[in-house]
Formats: sequence, structure tokens, C-alpha cells
Amino acid sequence: MNKEEIGVIGLGRVGFPIAKAFIQNGYSVYGNDLRPEAIQKFQELGGIHYANPVEIGRSCKTIIVIVLNDEQILEVFSGDFGILNGVGPGSVIICMSTINRSVLESIAAQCSERNVHFVDCPFTGGPARVPKGNLTLIAAAPVEVINTVTPLLEIIGNIVHVGNTPGIGQSVKYCNQLLVGTTHVATMEVITLARKLNLDPAVVCKIVGSGIAGSEYFQLLSKSILEHQPSPGGLGQMCKDMSIVSNTLDKVKFPAYVAKAATEYFRLAEDLNMQNMEGAELIKVVENVSDQNSK
Repeated sequence: MNKEEIGVIGLGRVGFPIAKAFIQNGYSVYGNDLRPEAIQKFQELGGIHYANPVEIGRSCKTIIVIVLNDEQILEVFSGDFGILNGVGPGSVIICMSTINRSVLESIAAQCSERNVHFVDCPFTGGPARVPKGNLTLIAAAPVEVINTVTPLLEIIGNIVHVGNTPGIGQSVKYCNQLLVGTTHVATMEVITLARKLNLDPAVVCKIVGSGIAGSEYFQLLSKSILEHQPSPGGLGQMCKDMSIVSNTLDKVKFPAYVAKAATEYFRLAEDLNMQNMEGAELIKVVENVSDQNSK
């Protein structure tokens, strides 16, 4: 069994099962998270928790970062206790977060200045895909760096090398999230319309999900709503991702009417401070919009 030391910073919805997969494959995993419940679960698996990223940087030659947003990324990399204060030359940092491209390019440049290899590697596929090893990993880095991390990343997914320059992976992910976000909202609207027509939404979703426009995401999300099960993703993550998509559309001067309309639902959810809720809870926003227009 491989006993290489791997760092995982961010033990959340996807970071935790990723750490678990590496532990189960014989890696010694050093993790960092701020939430006591996540730390406890990680330690129960046999993971080694460090209080801050700089200690992980000192202990591991390969580190995966999978935190939520720009602010957390900047703190993890460049804060007083950031990775870059501890990591050594020749180390590899794999950034799996979805963030603004300008932020990612900035931290990639900081890594390059320290002779630290950097892989821009957002992903698509929810936490249920991690144990199956079939996340889609959108990787941007020089080929020689990709080859170095391939044995590790193949434990959790399938690598698609989209370019040699960090930042390209983020751009591809934005295209993906445009479809995810609009599908997310469309799923809510399908269920809301079914209810307004006095139909059984479970029957409607079964038919729609098995039809030509059906998708794995539609099936998972509609089941989450109707059966009150955990969602494929958190609402805060979707709000953040769709904000990035919207900002990117503005930068390239593309109105993208469908995506912009979908983003408005997520903006309303943020106004209601729903970021810590399950993704399925967006149905409440859609229903509220529907009710207001019915008056």
C-alpha cells in the first residue's frame, strides 16, 4: 500500500469523501478544516488533523485544496498561516475549488515564484461519485505535472486535461456551471408548475427525468426535493458559482438570458441568507416568486 503523505484542506461535502478515499487507498492523509464536527469525522477515519494550512504545507509534498470561495482560497494560500508559508520547492498543489479566474491566476503565480507546481483542477460530479472514482476532473497544468498527480487523482475521478495554463480549468467549469445552474432552477420550476396544475410532481419528475431532456442532476435534485433527501450540492456553493458565471458573462459581453434569469433566483436566496441550506431549498424561493405573481 502506498504510504505517501497527502494534504487535504477543506473537509466539506466533497473534500471529506476525497480524504476518505485516499485513506482507504493506503495514503497518510493530513487534513485541515475549521468545523469541529468535520475534524472529528476525519480523525475517526484515521486522518491526521493540523490546525492550519502552513503545517500541512510543511508535512506534505502533494496538497489538495477544496474550499468554498475566493476569500477562503486567499486565506488558505496567502494568509498568516497559509500553505505558501510552509510549502517547499517541488511540491504540488491541486486546487479543486471553483473560484474567480483572476484569483486562481494570482495564486498560481505565487506558487510559480516559489517553484511550487500548481494544478487548476475544478471538477464536476457530486460527492456520491467520489467513492465510485468517477468525478470528472477538469485539469489545467503542464503535461509533466499532470503525469505526476495522475495516480493520485485517478482514485477519485477521470482526468480531462484542458490546457497547460492554470485558469483554463476554471473557465471550462464556468461553462459547466451555467448548465448546472439553469438545470437547478428549471427543476424547481418543473415541480412548481406541476403543483400549480394539480399534478403529482413525483410522476411528472419520473417522466421528465426519463425523457430526452432528463439528466442525472435533474433526477438527483428532484428526488432531493420530493423525498427530503440531502442535495447533490449546497445552496451557498450554487449561489457562489452562479455569481461567478454571471460576472463572466458580463466580462465577455454575452447577455445569456436563461443563465441571467437563473442567477436571479440564487441572488434572491442570498438576500434571504439561505447560503447554509441544501441546494433543494431553492424551491422555496421559486414558490415564493410564483405565489407573489399569483396575487
